[in-house]
Parts: sequence; structure tokens; C-alpha cells
Amino acid sequence: MRRIFIALTLLLAISTSAFALTDAEYRRLKRTNSDFSRADKELTQVWNGLKESLSSKVFAELQKNQREWIRKGRDDAARKYIREGYSRAEAYTMATNDRAEELPRIAERINGNAKASQPARPSRRPQPQPKPEPKPEPEDDDNKGEIEENRFKNAEAGNPEGNYSSRNGFMTVIITDKSSMEASVTITINSPREVTWTSESWIDDDTLVLYDKTYSDCQLTLTFKGNKVTVEASDTESWEDVLGEGVTLSGTYTRN
Repeated sequence: MRRIFIALTLLLAISTSAFALTDAEYRRLKRTNSDFSRADKELTQVWNGLKESLSSKVFAELQKNQREWIRKGRDDAARKYIREGYSRAEAYTMATNDRAEELPRIAERINGNAKASQPARPSRRPQPQPKPEPKPEPEDDDNKGEIEENRFKNAEAGNPEGNYSSRNGFMTVIITDKSSMEASVTITINSPREVTWTSESWIDDDTLVLYDKTYSDCQLTLTFKGNKVTVEASDTESWEDVLGEGVTLSGTYTRN
């Protein structure tokens, strides 16, 4: 038996904000991923060594550079690796290793030297995992977008993955990377008009936070409990620009 998936009329792609590494995600990676933890420790050692060797003026400039890397540069570097097929954890590990290699050269440049005196450090990039073969597209256009009823029957207990529905809409939660709990969520609602909103983010225990592509203040918080998920939208007028007047994704959805 197949359930016809409501046709899309508005699709907002993966948001830039959703890719950003939050403090909670950083702590999770340090705790659960040995490669990332090792890379982060090495970066800290390089940083402490530079702090001891540089003048206070040069180190202050290096601190500004590092803050900008944490704010934006790290996410930009990781995003490039993700586009090459690496997982989120691998991407941030490689971005951190790259930063450990770059910091001495950046310090030298700040100090007025044209080239770094230290040789390049060998890169220890993990090998990308083989990508799964893409699923064939259905030949019949009428079948596109359909979701099989049995898709999530074998989901583990406590796994939020699955199909959910409410009085006004339908939601699908898919875990895209089980090792780092990356998730993709699509919500389609019918009132006062048909709208579909899609985003990706990171699950932290039983909570998932999603962001809009353009309006970062448009945030959805999904709280999973049993076979239900509560969706709460941030209190901001920007939602009207994203979804239209009178449209809300908030509510309680029940797993089918």
C-alpha cells in the first residue's frame, strides 16, 4: 500500500545556518568521534605553542583571525568537504586538521613574513565512505513523491525517523547520517494553502532545531516523545515572508 505524498508548491533548500557547528554539536563531536577529538586536541596544542612564542600584539591579531574562523571559516571549509561526499563529522575533522596546518603560516603572515618557515604538516584526511547507489526514479510521473507505508517499519525503538501527521499536515523525518544524527525534515500543511517546508539539521537527544535558508530567525524546534513530536515555531514576523500570511507549521504530529 502506498500513501500519496502531497505535491510540493514551495520548497526551501538546506539552510546555511543549519550547517553551522553549534557549541552543543562541537561538544558532541569531541565526545563521540575520536578523529575529531584528536584533531581538536592537536589544534589546541598548536594554538598554545603560538601563544607562548608570539608577541602580545601579534597574538591579539591571531585571536581575531581565529574568532572569525570559528564564526564562519570553519563552516565554510567543512561545507566544501561535504560537497565532495564526506560526512559532516569527517568534514569538520578535516577542516580542523587544515586549521592546525594553517595557523603557523597565518601567524607568520601577521608578523610580517612573506612565507612560513615551517614545513607543511602532512594531511590526515579520512577516506570518504562509498556513496550509496541512487534509487531509480519512478517512471510514472504520478508516482513521484510517494512514500511507502512500510519505509520506517524497522526503525529502532526511540528513533524519531518516520512519517507523522496532524489534522492540517504531514511530516517526514529521515536520519541522513546515523553516526552524527544528521536529519532531514519535510513538513507539508494544507491550511490556508498548500505549503511544503524542508530543512536539515542535527538531532541533540530528543530535540531537533531547524532554520530557514534566508531568515535565520525563523526557527522550528521539534521535540520527540513516544510516537508524537511537538513542533514550535519561533515568535518572529519573518515567517509570513517564508510561508505566507496565516500559515503555521506549529502543532503536534503523530507517527503513522
